[in-house]
Amino acid sequence: MRKGLTDGAMGTRTDDAAGLRPALPILLTLLALFLSSAGSADAGGDGTLTLVGPQETIVGRLPTPIQQPPGAAVERSPVDHPAPRSVAALAQAVSEGAPAANAPALAAAGTTPTVLSNKFEGLDNSDNASLTGFVVTPPDPQVAVGPNHVLEMVNIVGRIYDKKGNAVKTFKLSDFFAVPSGWLDTDPRVIYDALSGRWFATYASYINNGGTATDFARLHIAVSQTDDPTGAWNLYYIQYSDVLPDYPGVGVTSDKLTVSSNIFDIDGQHLSAGCSGGYCGEQTVVVEKADLLAGGTASIFVFATNPSRFTVRPAHSLSAVNDQYLETFSIVSGVPTTKLTLIRITGTPAAANVTEASAVDLTVLSQGDPPLSQTGGAGQIDSGDFRLLETVWRDGHLWGAGSAPCTPPGDSSVRSCAHLMEVNTASNAVSQDMMFGANGQYYSWPAIRSDSAGNLIASLTHTNSGIFAEAVVAGRLAGDPLNTMGGTALLRAGDVIHTSSRWGDYLGAAVDPTYPGCIWLVGEYAKSTLGADWGTYIGAASYGGCDGDADGWADATDNCPSWPNPTQFVPGWAILANDPDCDGFSSSDETAIGTLPLAHCAATATPNDENPDAWSPDLDDNRTVDINDVLAMKEVFHTAVPPTSSRFDLKPDGAVDIADILAMKPFFGATCA
Repeated sequence: MRKGLTDGAMGTRTDDAAGLRPALPILLTLLALFLSSAGSADAGGDGTLTLVGPQETIVGRLPTPIQQPPGAAVERSPVDHPAPRSVAALAQAVSEGAPAANAPALAAAGTTPTVLSNKFEGLDNSDNASLTGFVVTPPDPQVAVGPNHVLEMVNIVGRIYDKKGNAVKTFKLSDFFAVPSGWLDTDPRVIYDALSGRWFATYASYINNGGTATDFARLHIAVSQTDDPTGAWNLYYIQYSDVLPDYPGVGVTSDKLTVSSNIFDIDGQHLSAGCSGGYCGEQTVVVEKADLLAGGTASIFVFATNPSRFTVRPAHSLSAVNDQYLETFSIVSGVPTTKLTLIRITGTPAAANVTEASAVDLTVLSQGDPPLSQTGGAGQIDSGDFRLLETVWRDGHLWGAGSAPCTPPGDSSVRSCAHLMEVNTASNAVSQDMMFGANGQYYSWPAIRSDSAGNLIASLTHTNSGIFAEAVVAGRLAGDPLNTMGGTALLRAGDVIHTSSRWGDYLGAAVDPTYPGCIWLVGEYAKSTLGADWGTYIGAASYGGCDGDADGWADATDNCPSWPNPTQFVPGWAILANDPDCDGFSSSDETAIGTLPLAHCAATATPNDENPDAWSPDLDDNRTVDINDVLAMKEVFHTAVPPTSSRFDLKPDGAVDIADILAMKPFFGATCA
């Protein structure tokens, strides 16, 4: 999240000097609390918070932001998500200055995914500047994908695209979430839930009223009414006094939506709220999913804040399940840590039986704060800290990811690496635990999704001393040897030295619900923009599960998904809506005619072949429509079909007649290749 207060006038800002940064003595108290606190939340929950809503908003009717002159943009300073860096540093200092432990990185021995051709520029800081009057870093990019749209959110702006990358609607997130005027807003998260066919988004906003005056914050939840993100959404929020639900993470199951946040005193002036050192604890909110889908008042259960946990990430469930799985790195024993806590929540608010059914500590490779990532031009970017970034669950397999320090094979220096962990939730056992890195390279901010075959694909930031920060993709096939990853594929190269000290705070990945072998990714790269030199890039990657004709274009955006045409050339005849091979005949008509619906041209040149052919008007299978094909109809003209003449019934209506000659006319003289 960001630091700073606006005074209500566009382009002006008053820094909150204290921000959310606890003082050193209080942080020492906070650390002691972390090391001594019990590990379980109060099962009774916190009944003081309520979910307000719904309020309807229609995205297509949101005001189009008025573009500001570039020179009018003012920088909004970020706020470090307060405790992690401070607590991590103190934990190391208390342990007599011991450096962060690090594990060796794995060698690239798996299979690299393919980045497809349908990729495009996403939002950048110039969009923030021109649409809101502010430039902000880090961007916090998120991406979600539905049947027909791609939705991207960065820190204060959102944009909906079609799957070819054409912008459909751009809007300020403060308008979308109905943030009160004058409040600061931060930390967007958005997912498309294929289980329900709906979009879910969360956001945080707050206002610091100064001194001992009451401060306010909101945790926003938005739920689409259909699978069209440009249409109507229902908005809800939970309001807080004096504290902020910072850095929320969102998860979804078959029956509930779950949001976990770190609760902080907004200005450090309200310690009576039970916030030692400004940190109150981690809080998880469970919302009745059926209520959200119905668009009415929604039941919630709020777990009591837990000061012994920090940054819990609920899983986005990609297959049907009622149990909500969550993970966090345990810092009870300090940072670095080798403990990954697996949490399982059962029940629903409507049934009044929500409970933390289990919390199991699992041993993993040492997790600590990674070093800064070095870039070309003697630059450097923030690699993140020890926190878990996100989790995703599918068919009993829970993947978690974060940045971490490791020493790559053949290297003598500690680098930033991607820590990837797979847990079998049936046995509560770690099945894979690996550091993805390479000699002289830095990888950070992993965002992950598993496809319908169980293959894993990740969006990463990559740097080394000779390149600018770039967006890359990595992954592994489900059948690859355990604890291996493939190499990386480039999504977008960096252009310039990044000029801000901040990068993350996270990236995004999403499964295409129509083509579930296709993973869409948003990456961040160093781009010359107003403010902080960051841009985002969106693309799709796969292991062949979403590119049926293997021409480099995802089926979702391929103009002829069953005909290899990497140039996206369209033949000179009309292409019908249900014509995936672009041969001018719909799949349903080809099925009736007896030709192959998914083959563009004939595979043989055998005249009058009685086997199923590819191109309907090419009756003699020589790939050209000419007088010979017209003459082939002569003997069966005015014949009822079927059974003998359906191959000649090009306008399938049960007879070979003049309509079939006319159906051949648009192709006369054409050659299919």
